[in-house]
Amino acid sequence: MTEPQGQDPTPWELLRAMQQMRDALRGDFAALGARLAEMVTKIQYEADRRTDELKIKGLEEDIEAIKRERDVERQEARTVRRLALTALVAPIVVGVIVAAVTGKLGL
Repeated sequence: MTEPQGQDPTPWELLRAMQQMRDALRGDFAALGARLAEMVTKIQYEADRRTDELKIKGLEEDIEAIKRERDVERQEARTVRRLALTALVAPIVVGVIVAAVTGKLGL
């Protein structure tokens, strides 16, 4: 609106300018409302955080349980290897002892 200096706008021009401002404000408020609709509330955010923390805690507990199971399995494997070695070596040792004793006795 370029008006000559000293001349006031007419009421219709004022009305048109006010309507344009109102339309612009409506658009701005609609955009703001759309942005606010995408945001979550603090309560929702904290609830999501608690849920995530519970999931993480559960995963950490699962990992610890798997580690404990793996340690138990390793210990059992060691025990089985010892038993297998003993099962193989014991008859040989007994045979050698029997042979030595029978050789000394001359049987």
